[in-house]
Amino acid sequence: MPNRNSPPPPDDAEIGAIVHDLRNVLSAVRGFATVIGEDMRPGDPAREDVEQILKAVDHGTEVTMRLSALRSRVVAEQPVPSDVDPDTERSTSWALQRPRRAGTILVVEDDDLVRTMTVRVLRRNGYATLDAATPAEAEDKARQHGVPLDLLLADVGLPESGGLELALRLRQRWPSLKVLFMSGLARAVLADLGVAVGGAFLEKPFAPVTLVERIDAMLAPGTS
Repeated sequence: MPNRNSPPPPDDAEIGAIVHDLRNVLSAVRGFATVIGEDMRPGDPAREDVEQILKAVDHGTEVTMRLSALRSRVVAEQPVPSDVDPDTERSTSWALQRPRRAGTILVVEDDDLVRTMTVRVLRRNGYATLDAATPAEAEDKARQHGVPLDLLLADVGLPESGGLELALRLRQRWPSLKVLFMSGLARAVLADLGVAVGGAFLEKPFAPVTLVERIDAMLAPGTS
């Protein structure tokens, strides 16, 4: 017989929150490990250690997918496929170039580690950035910036109001603003929120090279 004093099993919302938090942590670890690897000289023996960290991130990502599969209401859900498989991400993560790119990006992410990592990667690759932890802070910084921003990079599940609502409000002021969403939420949850998984979406944890390539493509001259 079950122990009456044992805690109840976690419900869907609790598992979803755990998966979301784990993917934020993994995003930060992958990003900072990649940044460290980029600064290493060829032949640095510590490069292998960084590769092992990235392999551990891949394993952690698989664990989050297994956790998602435990959620009763999304048992049949398949993990959202990444645009670049992990092995390719590892092999190309050192190849990020640093030309001067044109564009100012507003990064809105409530997780401090993910926000810091994302801003660092973008700045190292030539983009100017503003960053905020909440939609209210993001709108204040956007107004104070004075000139139109080029792209909003926002987490879907922001506090106060979500990334979708923030994007709608900013686009009312700057209709040409491009938007790239990111999230560690499961596909079914994203669908409920009206988020389409595609070119304007990044699944956490993402590799820095994937982030930069996606933004490069969205901000390339001639794109609408």
